[in-house]
This record gives sequence, structure tokens and C-alpha cells, in this order.
Amino acid sequence: MKQIAVWENKKSTGSEFLEVKSSEDNSIAKSSIISIENDTPLKIEYKIELTNWFTKNVKIDLLNLGKSLYLESNQNHQWFDEHGNEITELSGAIDIDISCSPFTNSLPINRVDWRLNKPQSFLMVYIKVPELTLKKVEQVYTLIKEEKDYQMFDYRSSSFQSTIQVDKDGLVIEYPKLFKRKY
Repeated sequence: MKQIAVWENKKSTGSEFLEVKSSEDNSIAKSSIISIENDTPLKIEYKIELTNWFTKNVKIDLLNLGKSLYLESNQNHQWFDEHGNEITELSGAIDIDISCSPFTNSLPINRVDWRLNKPQSFLMVYIKVPELTLKKVEQVYTLIKEEKDYQMFDYRSSSFQSTIQVDKDGLVIEYPKLFKRKY
């Protein structure tokens, strides 16, 4: 199965083209992002390999800045860099959250059997772009509305709160003030 999504970045100038190819329990998401962050033009590509919506690895390339990041996770939620060195401060985190993409919100959303108004807490590796800094953070999602073609989630972290609308496949339709799906 192949899915394509295109998002407009509403916070700054930019857009994202995402393609997800899935077979059985495995998925590969590839994305290209053109954006301007803090007056810096960015050309970003990332690739995420998933098993049952758990992150196996992620590679992010900031093409015009010559910077990149590679992370790999195992079934024990340990994280490793491109050299196989464990990053102990990320231990226990389940997913990634890439600051410049709405797609990574789909990871916990697609993995959980949701019930209305029942919050679910996740430890995430927050990847800030363009700095490529890493931080383990707690994020809480609560399903607040479920319709035939979409779901609405309340999203909270220590410093941010928003409502996120996703389609029946768990891909973001609208993330107010940040991203809007165009395709």
C-alpha cells in the first residue's frame, strides 16, 4: 500500500511531500521538506523505517546545510547513533517527533486502540530542526472526537497544547497554526 500526503507549513513558509509504503507490519516513510526556519532556507529529507508503527530507525538530512542525523531503536526502547553508540538519555522513549513534520504525530496515533476521552502518554525523542538536537519528552494524546472519516485528538506536552485532526489512516489533516494537509 502506498500513501501520499502534502502539507503546508502555516508557521513559516514551506511545504512537505510525504510518501509511505507499507507491507504487512513494516512501513517506510520518505519525505522532502522545503522550509524557512529562523530566516534560514532549508531543504530537508527524512526516512523512517517502522514496524507496527514503532520506529526502527530514522535518517534526517539537511541537504543545504550539510548536516544529518541517524538514530536507531531496538525493542527495549534503547536508542543508538550512526556508530552504534547508545544514547542513554533517550532510553525508554518509544517514538520520534520531528519538529518540522506533522507525520510523526501519526506514529502513536496509529499504534494505539483509542477510546474516547482516555489520555495516552508517550515518551518521545523530540528532534528539533534545524539544530538536530535530541530531547526525551512526554506527550499526551486524547481522542476527543471520532467520525467516519476523521478523528480529533487533544495533544499536550510540557510546553505546548493543540488539537490535531487526522484522517481514517491516522495522517494529519490539520494541526492548527502549524500544518494543513493539501493532498
